[in-house]
Amino acid sequence: MHFFKYHGTGNDFIIIDDFAKKTENRKSVARRLCHRRFGIGADGCLFLEKSKGADSSMLIFNADGSEAEMCGNGIRCVGKYLYEKRQTEKKEMSIKTKAGIREISLTLKNGEVDSVSVDMGRVHFQREKIPALGHGLFLKEKMSVAGETLEVSALNTGVPHAVVFVKDIQKVPVVSWGRTIGNDGVFPEGANVDFVEHAGKNLFRVRTYERGVGDETWTCGTGVTAASVIAVVLGMADSSEPIKIRTQGGELSVTVDMKGGKVEKAYMSGPAQFVFEGDV
Repeated sequence: MHFFKYHGTGNDFIIIDDFAKKTENRKSVARRLCHRRFGIGADGCLFLEKSKGADSSMLIFNADGSEAEMCGNGIRCVGKYLYEKRQTEKKEMSIKTKAGIREISLTLKNGEVDSVSVDMGRVHFQREKIPALGHGLFLKEKMSVAGETLEVSALNTGVPHAVVFVKDIQKVPVVSWGRTIGNDGVFPEGANVDFVEHAGKNLFRVRTYERGVGDETWTCGTGVTAASVIAVVLGMADSSEPIKIRTQGGELSVTVDMKGGKVEKAYMSGPAQFVFEGDV
């Protein structure tokens, strides 16, 4: 099997060009290939297929073999791959995901893809669409974690996310707190958990625990989008300007589109990097 390794600000992926649909047992293949000691090593595996309604279809399997609906960093890597490896001339593409079709736009530098902007689609706050138990919006709900009382907000930016604002992000035990919050019974399908520090005007630091990886990832595209949207909703960020998010793997930019005082959509942009390719 031929593969391509990419990363988006440290969130790394194995891309399998499966336009011929030859790969079987994708869950077990993803577990094997993503293993960092006995495989190639990655946070997830992206299988690309033909799509009638889009330029490509992207199927996302996490390192534990679970399937995800959407991946913000992964879709940027796919855009770079399609332009540079499949050699399309399109700088604007549509990618079909389990969360729906997402539009992406490429920015080039010296003939190569330098950054990718992603229309992250409609943001869902309704509990049944997160999904989360209960009624009403999930904003600043108190949750007890390891003897601490945290305020948790939740939404769906393609996948479910819980967002927690903290004073000092470097002191947060991301994995243990993230696992506790993400696996809480209020989230029937689990949730990714984003810990956010307000670092300045429209500037935030984010660290994310990803449910399908079972660990902290260096960055999460749907996570930085979730953090930005909640920051706007809580009055901590100005939607009229881009929001800068600093992660362990680099910086991303999010623009939140408001209509009638409500969040309509979000757009996320950042780099994608080809690492290597080979056969396994």
